[in-house]
Amino acid sequence: MILELNEEQKILQKNAREFMEREIIPIADEYDRKYHPLPKDVSLGLLKKLLPFGYVGSTLSPEYGGQGLDLISYAVLGEELARAYLSLGMIVLIQDGSVLPILVEHGTPEQKAKYIPKIMSLEKITCFCLTEPDVGSGARDLATSAVLDGDHYVLNGTKTWITNGGIADLAVVFASTDRSKGARGISCFLVDKAESPFTTSELPKLGCRSCPTSELNFDDCRIPKGNLIGTPGSAYLLALGELCKLRVAVGIGAIGLAQAAIDAAIKYARERKQFGRPIGSFQLVQEMIADMAILTDAARLICYRALYLIGKGETPFKEASMAKAYSTDIAVEVTSKAIQVHGAYGISEEYPVERYFRDARTLTFPDGATQIQKLVIGRELLGISAFV
Repeated sequence: MILELNEEQKILQKNAREFMEREIIPIADEYDRKYHPLPKDVSLGLLKKLLPFGYVGSTLSPEYGGQGLDLISYAVLGEELARAYLSLGMIVLIQDGSVLPILVEHGTPEQKAKYIPKIMSLEKITCFCLTEPDVGSGARDLATSAVLDGDHYVLNGTKTWITNGGIADLAVVFASTDRSKGARGISCFLVDKAESPFTTSELPKLGCRSCPTSELNFDDCRIPKGNLIGTPGSAYLLALGELCKLRVAVGIGAIGLAQAAIDAAIKYARERKQFGRPIGSFQLVQEMIADMAILTDAARLICYRALYLIGKGETPFKEASMAKAYSTDIAVEVTSKAIQVHGAYGISEEYPVERYFRDARTLTFPDGATQIQKLVIGRELLGISAFV
């Protein structure tokens, strides 16, 4: 169990933070106001700056061109990026932490050879397509269908709230290939936009405004049969396993936001003077900042525990949902307290805490809302599912 970082992880954290403070933090507020979302060329420019730190392929083995980092080191990198600019962190999360692991764990040798190098080099930006307009957490009821027609599958349907959707070149799409089988009729496909075109439309949102979030439409989209991942009907369990990992990763992003809010509140409380002394000397201000630190440290340890279990080869549904639910909820509370420490200035764009709050509120929904996480936790504890 991880209770503190080792020396290598501390060095990684220090180097990542110095880079973020030099290259990313200075542009984060400006880009958040300017780009809704980041254009693809700007996204690529920022991603290329991150490549030397291993932000794409961080945990992949050197066999695939990755860094081979352990999951705690992965979390350290993710927290530092989220602390700097969560919108960029969400773009990286999908590029690094969803499609790549699916290919490595479930792809054919041909799929791996064709796409992993292109994802690693940023030639292909990726997205993960599960959610639909009428299907959020009930993934077994997907309306999107894929019908075999000779050497191709014909894909029809709509996916929504898709991170990176508007800039993606390669989508992993979940669709029903046999409705009569329910969850066991769900399959997973690689949809290469250059070979199998689809359309997108952007979805404006409260937080993470710079991160592309889109609706994707597949209208008689023909996919080569060889782009099926795994076997027909095997993708439901694949999706659940992937969501387990993504939930913890979103939790790490929430911790990065919370830490940014703590750092901003401490800085402001030291510098802002009222009644002839820094407001940080007032007991109620100290109480708020202490609460922020307690909540964030507890959330970090919960996420580390889930990552520890994943690293052992487990699929810890309960612990992953705890990590996601708790971390995103405390991020809302911590960023709200940071605004309170700043007073009226906290709701102005002069300080970044209003962005942190908006971004934190947005994180309570991806990969299952807080209430869904609690149903997963309840199911794992009771052995009784509340899902119909």
